[in-house]
Amino acid sequence: MSTPLNNTTKDKLLEAAVRVLNTQPRASLADIAEAAGVKRVTLHRVVGTREELLRDVALRALQQMDDAVSAAIKGKRKPFEQLKAIVTALVPIADSCHFLWNGPDVGNEPDITQEIQRHDKQLRDLIDRAKAEGDILSFLPNSWVMASLDAVVYAAANTVETDNIPLTDASALAIQTLFGGITKKVKGGQPAGS
Repeated sequence: MSTPLNNTTKDKLLEAAVRVLNTQPRASLADIAEAAGVKRVTLHRVVGTREELLRDVALRALQQMDDAVSAAIKGKRKPFEQLKAIVTALVPIADSCHFLWNGPDVGNEPDITQEIQRHDKQLRDLIDRAKAEGDILSFLPNSWVMASLDAVVYAAANTVETDNIPLTDASALAIQTLFGGITKKVKGGQPAGS
């Protein structure tokens, strides 16, 4: 009789799965098991089929985002301040966010699709409010702002991992890049001071 695996083991498997699926969306269970350092039979015993794995990864990511966003915006009234707080909160869970924002292959899972759409709508509404207050350029499509947010959050998380930059520094860099850019003020097509 096998010993039941605890939630920590499942969480570790789901973390490995989301990292693999972000770079190889069609990865097999064998690929994911290898990345997690377990045998395929172990992965199958813990998460079941590939479809069940995708569902578990999506549900976990949605819960992580809900928790992070709720905590981040608490006490912040201005949409722009909420957006900056959300960016900071999402950097530690960037893999999960990236998975959701890149259209997980959850098949016929209307509850997950509906939750992803709810998250997207909340973010679009917040961006619209920030535009109305003049904090975000009104001509930028919301889809552009959302894709930029995903890219910057994911880049910040990768920088933490590859360059050993502290998480708080990476979050600050993400906010600077997304909302302030990477150059000095541009005058006449050239960065100031050039």
